[in-house]
Amino acid sequence: MPDIFNLPTEETSIRMANALERIANTRTIADFSEAPGSKYLLAGDRDAGYFGFVPSADLLSGTDLALALGITGGTAINSDSPWIKYVWNGRVCFTPLKPLRHSITWNQIYEAGAVYGKSNEGTLPPNGRLGIQLSIDGSDNSINSSIGKFLGDSTVGDDYADTVAAVANTVTLKGWANGANNGIFTVGSITNSKIVLSGGTLVTEAGDKDSTIYNNSKKVIQNATVVVGGVTYRVRLFKGAANDPLDSYGNSDRDMVGPESEWNGIILPLHERAKTGNWNYIAYAGAVEDWGIYLTDADLITHHLMGSGSYSWCQETRDDTSWRRVVRGYLGASFGTADPSFSVSSPDGWRPVLELL
Repeated sequence: MPDIFNLPTEETSIRMANALERIANTRTIADFSEAPGSKYLLAGDRDAGYFGFVPSADLLSGTDLALALGITGGTAINSDSPWIKYVWNGRVCFTPLKPLRHSITWNQIYEAGAVYGKSNEGTLPPNGRLGIQLSIDGSDNSINSSIGKFLGDSTVGDDYADTVAAVANTVTLKGWANGANNGIFTVGSITNSKIVLSGGTLVTEAGDKDSTIYNNSKKVIQNATVVVGGVTYRVRLFKGAANDPLDSYGNSDRDMVGPESEWNGIILPLHERAKTGNWNYIAYAGAVEDWGIYLTDADLITHHLMGSGSYSWCQETRDDTSWRRVVRGYLGASFGTADPSFSVSSPDGWRPVLELL
């Protein structure tokens, strides 16, 4: 029988509890904000680290986030999903454990200003084109595409494009090495492979990966924010690849691997396959830390057999068919591909990132 007279007093119990809490929190504080959740990293570091889970009641629901951003496209799911709190390149972020909408297009997210998390229009607005397939012919003041598809064609299977612009539309040319080719122009005529422009004199030039053309009517500044509990968050999509636009989708890793791949740096270390390395798509995963959390594809809904929204839209534009945007998931957390930005299907999911400002 315990000696009740030797039990610790309430004051001693409080001191012991505080001491245990200090011992448990020996890691460096990585969040000094008023954002909810732990301030201490459980795994990783301030470049890529994990704090723990935060209930939706302590942050916000998927329904409330969509309402705040004016997003109505697609179908709401998993509205009360807990949030993963993490740090990426020194910035505290949250992302839902499960996708918050399915059957939503990348374009609809862009139109809400919630793709890039920047104070400009981002790499490429919807309907735009970029890359080395573009060239400028100064002799007829035109921009040309070696693969065609300026007009789009929905009759050629799943690899079809959207229409860039129509006659009399204004378009922006940006990222061209010759500064004379950057600016706002008016479409005089358009075919599948050539757009003749007026409003400025173009100089013959071969495009590089950053050379773009897009319709001004599609441009939206990508600085959506939401305020929760007095704390402001930038709303954006994951960086799902190493470069934007991709360096080469044709490479064995599809350019999904690299220090800028936030998906690989955060989602994969939380996954159960981080322990064994037996990824469904090893080439797309690269070297992955094991954070000992062991989430499954069912937990994350990163496989189509686990539910709708298993493709998570990401920021990046595919380098060769630039109407496509990177998606991660669908065939396991490591998988990566690119879908038309206007694609509407039940796998297409919205898994936003809230980045603390």
